[in-house]
Amino acid sequence: MKGGDIEPMKWLKSHLSIEGCIAAFLLCVLAILLGLQVFFRFGLNKSITWSEEMARYVFVWTIYFGCILAAKEDKHIRVTAHFTLFPPKVQTWTITIADLLWIGFNLIMAYVAAKFVLSMLEFPFYSQTMGFNLFYIYAIVPLAYFLMAVRILQLMINRLKQHKQVHIKDSRLDL
Repeated sequence: MKGGDIEPMKWLKSHLSIEGCIAAFLLCVLAILLGLQVFFRFGLNKSITWSEEMARYVFVWTIYFGCILAAKEDKHIRVTAHFTLFPPKVQTWTITIADLLWIGFNLIMAYVAAKFVLSMLEFPFYSQTMGFNLFYIYAIVPLAYFLMAVRILQLMINRLKQHKQVHIKDSRLDL
């Protein structure tokens, strides 16, 4: 191995998370549902009525778990060009203030979404094809915003505790 390379198992352990596993599982389910739908529609000239609706719901859940994972790994899209103009301490505090605002936004969204989702228990709204209460589908919204707030708080505390300098880079370079 080269000096900068990481062993595959160490990389896997450092990047393995419950959010990532759930997002990967949901992405596989989505691919299977869409594959079945294409096969039945074009191969057998029939349609599975529930698969399109289920694929839509799984897609939404996959996106939200991807957002949680991006927050956990500090890979959300940010405008960071101006940070390079600041000294390192100012960069850290500016990112911290931005993270606090983001946490506040996420908690407000989680609260408002939770009120809406809980109202669906009192006044149920059912899916057209599958006939179940959409409370279970919409529950991802308050859960995701709350978990993003928790992950951002963890990153922020870790950064301040370890006196880490903010490392601003283009995450696409990791690919």
